[in-house]
Parts: sequence; C-alpha cells; structure tokens
Amino acid sequence: MNRIKEELLQNRGMLVTDFDRTLTLSGSSLHGAVHVLGENSGLAVGRDRLFQKMGREVLRAAKRGQEKEALNKRAEDWWKEQMELYVREGIGQEVLKKAAELLPPRREALELLEFCRKETLPVWIVSAGLGNVIRFWLEAQGIWETGIQVLANELYYAGENPVGYGEILTIWNKRDKFFAVAAPEEEQKLFFLGDKREDLRWRKNNEESYLIQEGEIVKIEEFA
Repeated sequence: MNRIKEELLQNRGMLVTDFDRTLTLSGSSLHGAVHVLGENSGLAVGRDRLFQKMGREVLRAAKRGQEKEALNKRAEDWWKEQMELYVREGIGQEVLKKAAELLPPRREALELLEFCRKETLPVWIVSAGLGNVIRFWLEAQGIWETGIQVLANELYYAGENPVGYGEILTIWNKRDKFFAVAAPEEEQKLFFLGDKREDLRWRKNNEESYLIQEGEIVKIEEFA
C-alpha cells in the first residue's frame, strides 16, 4: 500500500479504480437492491430471468474468448435489460442508498482514497455497477468529494421515480469508455487498481497496475 501511495505522489498520477470487490470486500453495486427488497421481489425474479436468458451465455462467450466486439454487444444488451428492469420496477433512491450500506469497505482501499484526497490526486472510479449506489457508498464513508469522478451505469430520477438510464458500461467496454470520457494526457501516469484482469493494464506505457489478490494489493508487471 505504501508503495502505490509513494508512486502516486511522486508522479502526481491518476488513480483509476474498479469498485465492486476492489473498494469493497463483497456484494454488488448493481444487484445490491435485490438484497434490500428480497429474493421474491420483482427485481430479483426479473434479474434471475435475465441471467438465464442472456447472462449465462455472455459469461460462456467470455470464457470461450469470443471476439471483443461481439462480446461487448451481447454484454451491453444484457446490461441494458437490467437497467430497464430497474426502471420498470420503480426502484427508488432510498432502496439504492440502503443497498450501498450493505457493501463493506476494503479498509486499505479507503485509506488510498483518503490519501489521494489529501494530496489532491485525481481519482476515477470506473465500474460496470450503478453509479448511484457508488456515490451513496462514498457519502456513507465520508469521502464523497469533487476530486473523485465516477464513471458507471446511471439511473436517472424524477423525484423518487426512475425515468431512464445513461450509457451502458460493462466489464468489457469500460476501458474504452474511460479513455473517451476522461481523456487523460499521455504524460500523466495512470495507476490501475482492480480485482480482475479486465481492470488493469489499460495502457501499455506510463502506467502501473495493482491487483487485489487474496486480500492483498499486488503490483502486476505483466500477465502470463
């Protein structure tokens, strides 16, 4: 942990981090509302049906190493149906706030966010989960600041009622979405933090990648 802090500070780098199981120990920002509403709720039943109809095949395609563009399209269709389910079921913001409270923080990751805030280092949380839940979680941890940017799936509300959603982010397209939105300068060093391969090594040069591995933050030089 001290190493990544030192390198971030020395390079005035940007932290680009995943959320689920990276900043948290367990749970899902996308599906946390299911646990709030219960396994017999319309949201839970609908989510399970979508997994059987679409999700299972997307995960199989990913394991087979399907060509990236085709995999992205299938994954985006699945995620889109899940977002539409939230809108149809009328999932209110209070439910999302309760879902955020169920996500236990990874203390080392919180310390890293606090360090970046103290040293005014830029942070991007890039997630295929729900940005609404992520911001509620950051508020609950007392670290929601303008210095932290959240790029994730977004539900749009009119009062308490969800009325739509934003551009779809999945595990397999969030790298491209990040570079399109954040547009980091080539000379700014990027520090990637995540719990899986898809979170890391988004740029070949001027980067460092750190993997959450068995509860430890480990620097990754290259993948086998």
